[in-house]
Amino acid sequence: MTIDSFDRAILGHLMNHGNATHAELGEAAHLSGPAAGRRQRLMEAQGYIAGYAPRLDFEKFGFGALVMVLIQLEKQATDTLEAFEAAVCASPSVLSCHLLSGSEDYLLSLRARDLNDFERIHRDELSKLPGVTRMQSLFSLREVLARTASPAMLDEPVKKPAARSRS
Repeated sequence: MTIDSFDRAILGHLMNHGNATHAELGEAAHLSGPAAGRRQRLMEAQGYIAGYAPRLDFEKFGFGALVMVLIQLEKQATDTLEAFEAAVCASPSVLSCHLLSGSEDYLLSLRARDLNDFERIHRDELSKLPGVTRMQSLFSLREVLARTASPAMLDEPVKKPAARSRS
């Protein structure tokens, strides 16, 4: 499947309005509602759309502290990485985990109610992660931007000029 300008318009609208109706998607893409719905279902079936989830206002749930934690492991052995990743996936407070290049091995993000709650998370969850030799916690003072995808991802790919033959 090739993503065309109609599909890009549908995806762009879904990025900001994940619960849009087929009629709304059609309007955004200059298509009929049923045609937009068919394209949406095809993109879902092909894996271009991985799912839908509401964006929660964490502060309204009492989780105002956004914390990033840099993790350094004792070694890069496969069993160490696998054990760490399994434990992180079982940790209820971790929102995301990224394997990194560079001097740190992982970046975790989590939400806590406040410093006391983070201290509990640190004691009960993070300090029990296997293979960790160093943790550095970074507290977000203010979230400036949070989106699930960049609008630039929907831009048309830049076509490279054809190579010229040397005659």
